[in-house]
Amino acid sequence: MSRGRRGRRPRPRRVARRRAPLLLVALAGAIGAAGAAGCDDLSRFSTAEGEAYCGAITLGGAFRAGLSPRVQMRLSLDAGALDGPEPPGALSTYEAPDGTTPERRLLDGAPLRPISALAHDPLSRLEFGDGRERNAVYAVSASDPAAESMLVILSLRTDESVEVRLIRAGQAPPASGEALGPGQRQIFGVFRLTRRSGTCGF
Repeated sequence: MSRGRRGRRPRPRRVARRRAPLLLVALAGAIGAAGAAGCDDLSRFSTAEGEAYCGAITLGGAFRAGLSPRVQMRLSLDAGALDGPEPPGALSTYEAPDGTTPERRLLDGAPLRPISALAHDPLSRLEFGDGRERNAVYAVSASDPAAESMLVILSLRTDESVEVRLIRAGQAPPASGEALGPGQRQIFGVFRLTRRSGTCGF
């Protein structure tokens, strides 16, 4: 009798039991991969036609250099091109006149220019502070061709707003005491932008 039992074929139920753990592992892997892809999907930050991210500079004087509290910013963005060789968007700024100075447009549709060598450096995946899903660094050119270029740190935030830091190192003041030209002065400003319809009023 024992010999006959050993000669029997395995029951299908036992085969199913053996395969079940493998199926569970495969399913868990597929779910994990889908979740990771969803976390990396930043396409919701892209602006559609007729949309822009709009906002004003942080008013605190300690957070500004070379920019007045009247500066506003507009950003168009293709989030799918953040890591590509082409500009993923463009920046414009507008500073309203105050009676003594005319309006000023430091940036006028300036493309966010990728810095190709930066893609091979950890700085390309800059992380700082909570609430930021992705940070990226670009260069922008001022509307004045004689002015020095600037750096932009673009931060896509978890509340679906966008934060922009505009930076220019500038030149050291001359020993003669003469004032630097507008395009040579140090610049720092932080802008918090939210998506709106239209062109931000300028």
